[in-house]
Amino acid sequence: MPYCNFEENTKLHQLKVWHTITTIRVALEKLDKLSFLNNRREIRLVLNSISANDSRYSPFYNIACCPSNRFNEGLICYNMTSGNYMEIFNSLYKALSVDALASTEINREVPACKDSYDAALESYFANLLRLKKDIHAGVGAYDRDSFEELFSLTWK
Repeated sequence: MPYCNFEENTKLHQLKVWHTITTIRVALEKLDKLSFLNNRREIRLVLNSISANDSRYSPFYNIACCPSNRFNEGLICYNMTSGNYMEIFNSLYKALSVDALASTEINREVPACKDSYDAALESYFANLLRLKKDIHAGVGAYDRDSFEELFSLTWK
């Protein structure tokens, strides 16, 4: 039993970044264990894992490869390309781009500029907290019912 109009109704949305709650939770747990000062490369890799697409875990993958598959009951997927997540990821990457070594060597008598390490550190943790709150609140989250409603899919 396939969905009616699956390809037509979802074509553009298949390009968006979708991840399961499990994938996101694992990534957030990893981020909590990494040092902003010492583990920037690793932080970027973890952020990339949830801000980029992995089609194997997209809710569209199982359906597109086998039309008789339906969105899994009990599965929660997040659209990580919603505006607020894109803004959060942009702020996190921007904070990571501040040169930690150069910023820690600035003259303490000069007021910190907007690109200073302290401002970057504050921005990183504020946006990481914002990401966690939005995930917890279910922003951009879809279960079977909301997914089928969003794309006007009918199971036959």
